Amino acid sequence: MQHRILICVRGVCSEPRLGWQLEQKLNALIAQHGLDNPEHPQHASCRLTNCLAVCEDGPIIIVHPEAIKYRRVDAAALERIFQQHLLHNEPVAELQVKALPPRPIKPPHSSKNPFRRNSKQRD
Repeated sequence: MQHRILICVRGVCSEPRLGWQLEQKLNALIAQHGLDNPEHPQHASCRLTNCLAVCEDGPIIIVHPEAIKYRRVDAAALERIFQQHLLHNEPVAELQVKALPPRPIKPPHSSKNPFRRNSKQRD
């Protein structure tokens, strides 16, 4: 299985430098195991990203395609996630973010949007 890993560096739950350090370590692990080759069946890539909307217990990473969110990721946790999840397809349950509270539901789209200019209006 191929994986894409996102590392938050723009949230408020941890310092950005921690995410940058995780990216360096993860990219080194990926290269060390040959997973940086797009032809590899377990190809993995790592990207830095903005806030991942967990906002506590950072640094936060998400492993796709499963969309599993991990919390409090330090160097030791990253090594474990790499070995167990990325190499052996076994997510690390105790490091996963527990269910987040539901977000408010957005109102349905209205055609009477006061910010949308009517196509019949002229400049």
